[in-house]
Amino acid sequence: MPPETAALLPVWNKAVVQAQDLEGSLPFSCPVVTSLNGSTLLLGLTQERTAAGRALVRALWFDQPVSLWLPDESDWVQLTARAWKCHITGPVFRELLEQARHRDPAADLAVVWELLPTAQRPCSQPPQPVDCPLLREGEIHLELLQPAGVDEQ
Repeated sequence: MPPETAALLPVWNKAVVQAQDLEGSLPFSCPVVTSLNGSTLLLGLTQERTAAGRALVRALWFDQPVSLWLPDESDWVQLTARAWKCHITGPVFRELLEQARHRDPAADLAVVWELLPTAQRPCSQPPQPVDCPLLREGEIHLELLQPAGVDEQ
């Protein structure tokens, strides 16, 4: 990640992220975008089971790009990235949660996504983010989709 981009981090409550959901591109607000190592981006979300979470899972599973817009001094920087890891516990999750709670003791994060930036460019405006309420449908685990008659190995 270029040093000028790393200097924009962390971004609290101003970043916009966009990933492909079932109906197409889904732009959403992200409570926090930061980096702990200067090479990967971390996105913290307050809820996991939303259209935003689903879109990030699709990006990870199907190797789809994720776009991020970070505010710069006068414009925005658009980053393209690949989903790499999803943290729901462990040192990366704990560090970002501690940073959020340092800013606001009542803050909470449900999941932290780790992304690998692949490109960036300046831009004038991000897409308008949409609300992502909790999903109503139940979770479907992939092992339940195994075709009948196929033996486990």
